[in-house]
Amino acid sequence: MHPIYLCSMGANIAPESNFAAARESISELGKAYYSRAIYTQPVDMRSDHDFLNALFLIVSPLDSIALKKRFNAIEINLGRDRDDPLSSKKDRPMDIDILGELNSDLVWQEVPDYLQEVVPNLKPIADKLVQTQGALHD
Repeated sequence: MHPIYLCSMGANIAPESNFAAARESISELGKAYYSRAIYTQPVDMRSDHDFLNALFLIVSPLDSIALKKRFNAIEINLGRDRDDPLSSKKDRPMDIDILGELNSDLVWQEVPDYLQEVVPNLKPIADKLVQTQGALHD
């Protein structure tokens, strides 16, 4: 069975089009399930542009290191300069993070405060995926 990862994504430069492009690229890495997307204020940075953010689950044959490399490539393809030491403090076309592997409920503690409201939207899907994988092992 492939691992299930809990991930987040956010963009505040052309967020709607970059979300669509990122989701298309992510679909090549495994089966993804998305929460609803919400607009949030920037955190730990100065910007006049709100972020579009979402959580997602991905069932992928890739390990976390390979998956993060692919996520970084998606960010770069969408215009993010990951070589800039201040890139985490600047507006960005896409930011994709792995919050953890869905092998315990503790991973949900990694969800940032600004995304807590979409957890109820995604948790039932996560529970079903874990249940299904557990049933396949029996």
